[in-house]
Amino acid sequence: MSKKLAGLLAALATVAIASPQPVDDESIFVKGLKAGERESLLYVWTRDGDGQDSDFLAVVDVNPDSPEYGKIIATSPTGSAANEAHHFGYTVNADRIFAGGMFTNRLFIYDLAEDPKDPKLIDTIDLNPTGYSGPHTFYAIPGGVMIAMLGSVDGGTPGGLVYLDDDGNFIESWPSERDGPPVYMYDVGVKLEMNRMITSSWAPPEHIMHELAPPDLVGDEIVVWDWETKKPLQVEHLDKAPLEVRWMHGPQGLGGFVNCAYGGTVWYWEDADDDGTLEFERVIELGEGSIPADMRISYDNNLLYVSLWGGGEVRQYNITDPHHPKLVDSVQIPQPNMMKLTPDSRRLYVTNSLLSPLDGDVEFGAWMYHVGPEGMELDPIFEPDFNSFENGPAGPHDMLLK
Repeated sequence: MSKKLAGLLAALATVAIASPQPVDDESIFVKGLKAGERESLLYVWTRDGDGQDSDFLAVVDVNPDSPEYGKIIATSPTGSAANEAHHFGYTVNADRIFAGGMFTNRLFIYDLAEDPKDPKLIDTIDLNPTGYSGPHTFYAIPGGVMIAMLGSVDGGTPGGLVYLDDDGNFIESWPSERDGPPVYMYDVGVKLEMNRMITSSWAPPEHIMHELAPPDLVGDEIVVWDWETKKPLQVEHLDKAPLEVRWMHGPQGLGGFVNCAYGGTVWYWEDADDDGTLEFERVIELGEGSIPADMRISYDNNLLYVSLWGGGEVRQYNITDPHHPKLVDSVQIPQPNMMKLTPDSRRLYVTNSLLSPLDGDVEFGAWMYHVGPEGMELDPIFEPDFNSFENGPAGPHDMLLK
């Protein structure tokens, strides 16, 4: 064991990581891991490398006492190709996964109740009848799943939010009138204590299916909604492509962060005047070409993790003063993209497939870092192989813990 890892684990042993609620998903409504329970499985939504064979849900054993720790132990295919497996999410009880085909506008529903180690595909649903396309963020809410859709059914703007029940039946969409915000759509996050929801921007499907959308074809808007009424209240324009909506955790975590991929920046928001109006401030400048792709916040609200797809690194910041984040540590990964932080804030999983038109010849992989106030240390045993499938390499993107 390295001195750095030994010091990190010793520090973690004396620090009580306060998890405000047992969570393993960005949706505040998901009931998954119990407080203090460690994950044993990692689900990875994975696209076929060349788009010729089935996309699939990969299951990785992350039980440290298992002889198969760090290995892919099962895959559950979609039965169709070129879906662009991108994001997915649990239902509230974490007994089903809703997974999106971002380019085919298909929804794949997987059942976990019978055997979490062997997810079963139980339905495939065409999302065209919703009037929107490009299913991106899957956010569990009571009674179903809310999906942030990148664009309209013809592939252009506007984007919107679609609400499906737990069986995938369409219930309604927001906004109900399509002559106002949002124009663009990407991510969504809810803060019940403030009765607020935030959505972010990127580009509609027609501008990302073949290449990286140029700056003049992506959004810069953040929309703040009334959560109960689903009415837009506030529109803010930040740097180009504000992506991940990350609220601080717990009842007192009333601010949050958003990363602007094209601007190479991270912004912090808060209700500075206690009147419900959010104020946004640029707090991190990462430089041209860094392309911040994902962010995660530790559950004690002290640390922020940012993946730099263009910069080839994952950075860790101290955010005890969220207006002035301080860099703590960084690690090098080829084109890091999605991250998943465990509920005890001690392990960070990272994947490196972004989009089929953009990945190039990168060697696909997934990594796990032991993390905490002292920094980040790679787990050398965690080595799931995404390059040696029968049909060739496959691109791992989003992750869920079980």
